[in-house]
Amino acid sequence: MCAVKILLKVLGAIVVCVVLALVILSITGLDAHQRRPGLWLRGDVQSFPADWTFADKYRTIMIETHPWYLIPHSVNISFVTVQGKLYLHVDYGPPLYRPGTFPSGKSWTAAVGRDPRVRLKLGNQVFDGKAFLVTDKAEYDSVFDVYRQKRPYDPYNDPRYRDGVYFLHVLPD
Repeated sequence: MCAVKILLKVLGAIVVCVVLALVILSITGLDAHQRRPGLWLRGDVQSFPADWTFADKYRTIMIETHPWYLIPHSVNISFVTVQGKLYLHVDYGPPLYRPGTFPSGKSWTAAVGRDPRVRLKLGNQVFDGKAFLVTDKAEYDSVFDVYRQKRPYDPYNDPRYRDGVYFLHVLPD
């Protein structure tokens, strides 16, 4: 009986610590850093811009998604702007290594597949929007061509890998 009480106290202390950590992180945020995912994105919330070309000076953008387990998930990803519109780049790699197709295979894409609401961060600016898969072939071809021109160093912009590359168009929330 005494061992059960000790176990319950230890588990209770762990639960309290986890809840406390999540409360602190929800207030302070935890940005993604390079390849390490993060949680909440914090910054100066801005209205959704009509023209995203200002973002071209950045190499990546942080995206916060809303997974099924209710704790936001954020990562750094590539993006491109086309005629002022923002498109997020999703690649699943060469066919032999491909973990899946959109939206499966990656935590953040699976979350977007379930709930399109996203929060984006560039510098200290934060924007709320919704991300939708580009399904129109003409729009996809246009975005893919611009992506190839703007990011010639990206190995996945090779036309041979097109079936593993997706783009998400971000619209106002």
